[in-house]
Amino acid sequence: MKTFPAGMKQFCFVWLLPACIVLSFLPARAAQHGAPFERLFGHQAFPAGTQDFPLHIRKHWLRVIQAEQKDPCLQRDSSCLPPADAQSWLYLVRKAPSMNEMELLRAVNAFFNKFPSIPNLETYNAKDSWPTPRDFLNRRAGDGKAYALTKYFALRVLGMQDDRLRIVLAHLPERRTNHAMLAVATAKGIFILDNAVRPTDLILPQERFASRCLPLVMFNGAGRWTFRQDMELPDGK
Repeated sequence: MKTFPAGMKQFCFVWLLPACIVLSFLPARAAQHGAPFERLFGHQAFPAGTQDFPLHIRKHWLRVIQAEQKDPCLQRDSSCLPPADAQSWLYLVRKAPSMNEMELLRAVNAFFNKFPSIPNLETYNAKDSWPTPRDFLNRRAGDGKAYALTKYFALRVLGMQDDRLRIVLAHLPERRTNHAMLAVATAKGIFILDNAVRPTDLILPQERFASRCLPLVMFNGAGRWTFRQDMELPDGK
């Protein structure tokens, strides 16, 4: 049987073995990188510290998270929905494990987009209200933030990982207003769940929004991101 010279054995142990160990971790580390949300609608995203992220958005988001943790509206075995909608929700929960990711996103989009969209001033009697999922589903109507927040929590209940989800606040220049939507990372790219599209189950790739949306901020349960350091964020939908 052939043997390696002592010097060759030392070379393999000192150099090749550590190199193989490092290389074995490269795919996992790449998967943990900021992609695919590093760019959204053609704009670069930046992780936001406390000073970089609008204070009023942090406060609203924290209030919604705390309310949902204390009294969750959507659960795997129940909901705060009226009886007819509650049965539909439980049916969706049962079907979700057998759906592929695109089927699940379309089903969630359709489930909540059936409720009428009404500006928050009319719905919640507050100019920049951030409704909890319970607020939205009790009224069965809401603004863009209500849809985006509720779809986010619904997908979390249905098993989707937080790092695949981003609530996005964007400016719509043509409409001169702001709008909220949910971005989801899939194997086919980032898709947007928006209450303003029809049919109600329609989900679109982020590229379809690039020419008409200027992203301002995005966030999930674990992080916050901005797209401009000097941004102004007026009230909107």
